[in-house]
Amino acid sequence: MTRFIVVFALICFISACRSHENLLTDAKTYSNFRGFIPIDPIEYNDEILLARDGDLYTKDIKLMNSDEIFQFLNNETVLVSIGQVNSEGGISYLPVTVSTKNSSYKVTMDYMKFATLAEVRTDGSFIGFRRVGVGLRLITLLTANESGINIGDLSSIGLAAKQGTIKGTMMIEVVGIKSREVTTLLPLPSEINQTTIQNAMQALATIKSKIYDEDTELFPQVMAIKPDSTSRKRRPIAQIPDSNPETGPERFPTGGDSLLTNPPTTIPNPRPEDIRDDYGNDILLQIGGSKSTVSKYQKAKNLERTAFEYLFDREIDQVIETLNAAEIAYPGFHSVYDINRLLKAERETLRDKNSPKWKEVYERILKDYPWKLSDEIIERLENEIDL
Repeated sequence: MTRFIVVFALICFISACRSHENLLTDAKTYSNFRGFIPIDPIEYNDEILLARDGDLYTKDIKLMNSDEIFQFLNNETVLVSIGQVNSEGGISYLPVTVSTKNSSYKVTMDYMKFATLAEVRTDGSFIGFRRVGVGLRLITLLTANESGINIGDLSSIGLAAKQGTIKGTMMIEVVGIKSREVTTLLPLPSEINQTTIQNAMQALATIKSKIYDEDTELFPQVMAIKPDSTSRKRRPIAQIPDSNPETGPERFPTGGDSLLTNPPTTIPNPRPEDIRDDYGNDILLQIGGSKSTVSKYQKAKNLERTAFEYLFDREIDQVIETLNAAEIAYPGFHSVYDINRLLKAERETLRDKNSPKWKEVYERILKDYPWKLSDEIIERLENEIDL
């Protein structure tokens, strides 16, 4: 009876190991893995929507101060990602944390202070998410000589390295965090063992505490992506017509702002040229190759709208500044350049909100520069002239 129990236990153990190994080899669960994939940090360039004193405003990320960056990067996470290196040198990210014999892996441990941003193409179709932020990254490149090693735990990796069942190298990256003290604290590990792992973890914990120091500068990067693998099967949510100086896209939200009048235009199916595979989505998410929902043309149009609000409030300096920004965003947009030149010529006189020159300016804009102005703006210009 005892012999039967022992034999039965051995059979179960061998079957379990074989099933486990087949699971990893066949990759039956890999296709279900939908987590964020770490990428080499890529600098992020865009304008960010922020709030101050109950008002919303946008600001280029390179011009944001620390408080604004912390307002933007309002999430934190520690994430371990395990990628198996195939014979061609590619990496497949796995939902499991144990090794198979004679396989190579890239294990990435990230601490991120981040924001998750959705990305769409110019036709409005969703392609995935990307995490933009700053943080710390510990990368181990290893080869396992045995199966069943827990490669998702750094202490297990260190112990396996000591026992000789794992070999490899370790790298440390400080992403988007700049200070002299951080540079001094950064260790220089050359191999994987218990000592280098312990030293690395201590250094990273100390560097993490420096993020909020006044002397620390932050430069958010694209650190991880999550492509939408179903994007080819779904219809795009909206179509933004191709931008050009004559027409430009007219996709705006409907709502309380009377100067935003054009609703989104939907199309029944994506165009063939807009259908890309997941690899294409990966590239777009990493380098920002797809235009954001608010294109340069839309940005200029929003700035033009804001400038006219200032114009009707007779805030001459704000008008000129906002029209300058619109011209930079989309050179040659509507009559922005000509209107701004007119206002700059009369700037000193127009500092007086009661000057009759304001009425002359309204008349001149309505007569000479009405091209592409909305009906609402034209109506308000006419009302100002009739007062």
